[in-house]
This record gives sequence, structure tokens and C-alpha cells, in this order.
Amino acid sequence: MRSWQWLLGFLISALALYGAIRGLDLPTLWAALQAGNYGWLLPALLALTLSVAARTARWRILLHHPPEVPFYRLWNVLNVGYLVTHLLPFRMGELARVLLLARYPQTPPGLVTMSIIVEHVLDLVAVLILAGLAMALRPEALGIRILSWAGLGLTAAALLVLLVGAFRPDWAWRLTEWLTQPLPGRFRERLRREARAALSGLEVLRTPRALAGALGWSLAAWVAAGSQLYAVMGIFLTDPDWLPALWTMTALTFGMLVPSTPGYIGVVQGVTVWVMGGFGIPQATAFSISVVSHALIYFYLSLLGALGLWVETGSLRLGFLRRGVESHR
Repeated sequence: MRSWQWLLGFLISALALYGAIRGLDLPTLWAALQAGNYGWLLPALLALTLSVAARTARWRILLHHPPEVPFYRLWNVLNVGYLVTHLLPFRMGELARVLLLARYPQTPPGLVTMSIIVEHVLDLVAVLILAGLAMALRPEALGIRILSWAGLGLTAAALLVLLVGAFRPDWAWRLTEWLTQPLPGRFRERLRREARAALSGLEVLRTPRALAGALGWSLAAWVAAGSQLYAVMGIFLTDPDWLPALWTMTALTFGMLVPSTPGYIGVVQGVTVWVMGGFGIPQATAFSISVVSHALIYFYLSLLGALGLWVETGSLRLGFLRRGVESHR
């Protein structure tokens, strides 16, 4: 990666973390961490597991239920993606997912790449649905309202592009032919082959049953993710409120779109303290919630990813990334 990209991600994360800890009283923070009721970690882990399972079920729909790639294999690959994202910047976990599934004829790189794009758009749709519900119940959260409207515009634009590809694939194909025409013959044909596979990944958008299933699993995944955050709030609050959890989850979804350090360290803390502060949750408590929730996600999903990597490659090394890129050049 270029050095400026690393620097930009580091600066954004550093600024977000500074905003989270500015004026933070360390003795108060330590007292909050010590006084936590950590029995809430068990339901938080359960909710996190259910969220990953729902995402796996959705991914299987987007890949057209490939017989050679059963649920447990997609579970492994998805968690390997989380592991790589936690270790490397710029969402390299997405590349890991593409390369691991490229080993199977039924999941060519183009199809897997398009499935990842579609799942991210479905994530935005699901989060905006939940944010709309929260906005109706708590309309005074102005900052999140502005963020939600911006997210609505981003989601609508992304959906428009995907729908054009789904319902007018001839337009997308003519554009692909025009863009790849100047390229060398062998490379051009490879790109066009992957483009055909990618366009097949948009079939879910014109299949009502599959689209409903994928969106349903998206909503289930985000409800489980919000439940995980709510459970962590229960560690530090005697009467946790699900609305701050929902708003924080919404803001984090959009906050993770900006460049940051691996694992979104700093961004998670900054966004959580900002949103929960708007609901009157003290800074030390909000920061404690962000640290415990982030640590739970980071280490639990990394552990699942390490197990998945061992099962899929027989190793805990990430050398498959380099080998996979070289083999697909």
C-alpha cells in the first residue's frame, strides 16, 4: 500500500481516539471497568455468534447455494475475512474471502466479489431500516439523523447501480466490453469472464424470494449485532437502553466506511463515545462499553478466523494472499 494511505488511516483513527479520550478521567474509567457485571458477556457472545451465522446464511443465498461449498465452509471463509481485516488495513479481508473461494469452480472471483458488494449494500439497507425505526422513536438525535440521511443517499446510489446491472445486464456488458477492449487479449478475456460471473451475482436482485431471504438475514444479522452491543451496555449500566445501542450500531456502520487502522481501532471508540454521549451516558461509561464490545468482537472473531484458516489451508499463515494474487494475475 502507498504510504499516504497508511498515514491517512492512522490519522483518522488517531483523531477519533483523541476525541474519545479527551478529558477522560482515568480513575473514573478504571472504577467503571472494575464495577462491571461481566456476566453479560455470555449473552453478548451468543448474539455475536448468531450475527455471524446470519451473515453466513445470507452469503450462501448470494452465491446461489453452491453445492461444493457448504455452510460450514462459508462460515470458515467469512471468519478468515474478519481475521485478515483485523490484521491488515483497507478491508483486505474481502480479498481473502475471494481468494479462498476461488479454489472452487462454482465460486469464481467475479461472483464472489459481486456477492460481497451486494451484501454491503444490503447491510446499509438493513441498518437504514433499523435507523428509521429508531429515528421515529427518538427524533431528537439530530447528529445521527444527518448521518442517516447521508447514508440513505449513498445506499440509493449504490442500489441504482446494482439494479441497472441486474435488470439491464446488456448495458453493463457493453460497458465492460468497451472498458476492456484496449487490454491485451489474454488479460481482456479473463476480465470479461469474471465480469460475466459478477453479473450472475446480481441475479438475486431480480429474484424476489432470494432477495427477501437475503434482506431478512441482513436484518437478523444487525438485530443480533445490536443485541451484542446492548448486552455489553448491561455490563456497565443497571438499566441499558436499546435505542443508544441501535444508534451506535448505525453510526459505526457508516464510520467504518472511512479509512482507519486495522480493526477500526479509534474509530469505534470515537463514534461510540460521541453517540452515547448524546443520550446522556457518561464518557467513562461509553468508553468502557466501546473497549469491551470492540475487544469481544476483535478477539472472538479473530479466534474463529484462525480456526477457519487452519481448517481451510492447514496453516495459520497468510501466505495464501500472496499466492492467490500471483496465481490470478
